Amino acid sequence: MSLEAAIICAALTLKHEARGEPLLGQYAVVHVVRNRARYNPDNVCKVVFAHKQFSWTINMNGHNSQDFEKAIHIAHMAWQSQDITKGATHYHVKPGCPSGIRPYWISKMKETVRIGCHIFYRK
Repeated sequence: MSLEAAIICAALTLKHEARGEPLLGQYAVVHVVRNRARYNPDNVCKVVFAHKQFSWTINMNGHNSQDFEKAIHIAHMAWQSQDITKGATHYHVKPGCPSGIRPYWISKMKETVRIGCHIFYRK
């Protein structure tokens, strides 16, 4: 798989999971995808579309092409930047924000950073 395909999968995740977040929050979502894929572009789409890993893949809906072009650009930039999540492999929307949740798995994880409405974790 090419880096370009990996960027597209990361951009789709960014667009659906973090488009309303500040730029750092959007970078952070791409960093989580990249961390889960262990920096290997060949693993990115597998990680993104793994069963129930990212909520947007469960109820996939259409996308606005202008939003998608912006997401592609941000994903490219984030892929090449230093990890701002401190190795996070998971995140969720914090309670109090729209769609906020408190997932069952956070007790097994270490919080690394909060950006916008997202909280990031690693094992």
